Amino acid sequence: MFPLPTHQRRRSFQGPPGGGFGPHGAIDTTVDEEPGAPLSPRRPLQYTRRFPVPLRWDLYWDDYQDVRLDDRNGTFRVYTAGSSGPVVLCLHGGGYTALTWSLAAQLLKDRYRVVGLDMRGHGDTVTSDDGDLSAETLCADTVSIWTKMFGSTQEATPTVIVGHSMGGAIAVRAAASHSITSLEGVVVIDVVEGTALGSLPHMLTLLKQRPPSFPSQEAAVEWALSTRMSRNEEAACISLPNMLKPSPDGTGYVWRTLLKESEQFWRGWFTGLSDMFLAIEKPKMLVLVGTDRLDKALTIGQMQGRFQMVVLPAAGHAVQEDESEDVAETVGTFMKRFRIGQELPAFVRR
Repeated sequence: MFPLPTHQRRRSFQGPPGGGFGPHGAIDTTVDEEPGAPLSPRRPLQYTRRFPVPLRWDLYWDDYQDVRLDDRNGTFRVYTAGSSGPVVLCLHGGGYTALTWSLAAQLLKDRYRVVGLDMRGHGDTVTSDDGDLSAETLCADTVSIWTKMFGSTQEATPTVIVGHSMGGAIAVRAAASHSITSLEGVVVIDVVEGTALGSLPHMLTLLKQRPPSFPSQEAAVEWALSTRMSRNEEAACISLPNMLKPSPDGTGYVWRTLLKESEQFWRGWFTGLSDMFLAIEKPKMLVLVGTDRLDKALTIGQMQGRFQMVVLPAAGHAVQEDESEDVAETVGTFMKRFRIGQELPAFVRR
């Protein structure tokens, strides 16, 4: 991880005017080259590698399973960490995999059951149509996975959905569908409708600028760190290799998910997101790297106290990787604040 000046590592909690937070929470964008991601300049950096590549997934997660869903015509890779407490269902952004949540999962698993899934077309998930990355399909996949793992009992497990970028958009849609019956909160990381839609015209150009292949996984990690796609070496060493697969000719590695081929779905991920987010009648939180990313609807909603907002200004777009400790603390504080998974005091139950 690159050292940062102390003043840059401040966390900023934004609430409604006059202090305090409203009862609820937030919205997205994507990887620095993920559709909808905020655009920012990059300077090549030098670093000395301190971690092996790839880092083992089982240093952070307890187990994984390949969940077969006949109704979704696919088998979904799902990582789990922790054995008790409310479920924290983590949805990654476009091009990432569940392993983007590894460092945060390690910090949360002593209190919660952290679940990270490789979404359709990503990671080790395999479906009959990996190219269908429409918002409707990804949302239906997410609901079906939750139902199979946690929703079949009479009293389903209290659940908070946490989503980054594209995953944040899907988290909002899953919450708005009312299909996750024990949903108790939504956390959206670095995705805002206005910013995301405004950046889409530039995304194909940015995607063309990134290398199509790498001679080794180590070379890919070095590229990600030097361009500041990732700002945390440990996170990059576990997350980035899982975003790659061996090239067909066996000479190196290529991207698993070709984001440019999903262009037809980009606008659908984000259109209507702000209003949909604000309408969710559960506690909500938006985690951003800067308040300048709020669009008009969210700015008004934040001033009305309709969601909680946290700003982590030292992070890049992959907030859950760059500032994993702060993200884990923020999610934990959110769940404590709203007593998610906790029995209500007697005077409230009466």
